[in-house]
Amino acid sequence: MFAQINHMAISSHNWPMMSRFYEAVFGLRNTGRSRPMNGATVGDGYVGLNINPVRDGQVGGLDHFGITVEDANEVLERARRKFPDAAIVKRPSTRPFAAFSGHDPAGNIFDLSERDKSKLDGIYADQKAEGGWSQDRYLNKFAIRTLQADKVAEFYAEVFEFKPVNTKAPPGSHQMTDGRVTLSIMPWSIPLFEGMAIKRPGPDHIGFKVEDIETFKQHIKDVVGACTYLAPTPLGGNKEAEARKAFIASNAAGKYQLADPDGTWIDVTDE
Repeated sequence: MFAQINHMAISSHNWPMMSRFYEAVFGLRNTGRSRPMNGATVGDGYVGLNINPVRDGQVGGLDHFGITVEDANEVLERARRKFPDAAIVKRPSTRPFAAFSGHDPAGNIFDLSERDKSKLDGIYADQKAEGGWSQDRYLNKFAIRTLQADKVAEFYAEVFEFKPVNTKAPPGSHQMTDGRVTLSIMPWSIPLFEGMAIKRPGPDHIGFKVEDIETFKQHIKDVVGACTYLAPTPLGGNKEAEARKAFIASNAAGKYQLADPDGTWIDVTDE
């Protein structure tokens, strides 16, 4: 593929513990190439998960994703030619992971790097050094909600060559893939959130593929039994919480949903 989704990013006030959660529950690997003042990176051999400290003025939670491409100049030209509402700018040379940052026509942020030319740090250096690796549990989705789902889907298809994929999805959604990871683009409007607090447009949830749902559920029990600090945030409980639980279940493509300790929604499948 011309483009690969190579990382996802979360901002957290509790980023060291969040890193441990994804290691313990999903088996993501940590790295010896740490940046202890700048966050934690864990990965599945193909995609990295950046867990960054919340800086002043920022809102925590699921934040952005990153794409690596064969030719960054081609991406810039495609975006300028047809999508004037999108923008891509060069990042400071001290920043790892990405040479550029940009936003799609609806303002969703992505990082952009050029394959074999970007500076690698943390888990990304490990993944390159080892040639990647396979594991039973891995990141398989990044989902966005937007007022302009059709236009945003067109942007990622034409600029990055992501291909449509047929998966269960709500009406008006677009599912596209880099060959392994699905980018789910879902519509946003206030009426969707009837009976619950409004969730803003932007990143919505991430997804994981696991070996077996029941095995995975038992593993969570074992993790929490060993260390309650690593417990997922419970879904459901009161009337509004049950509405949120039903909402993510009906809008996600997987078989089981949970939330990390910060409340980031996670959709899990074994298919």
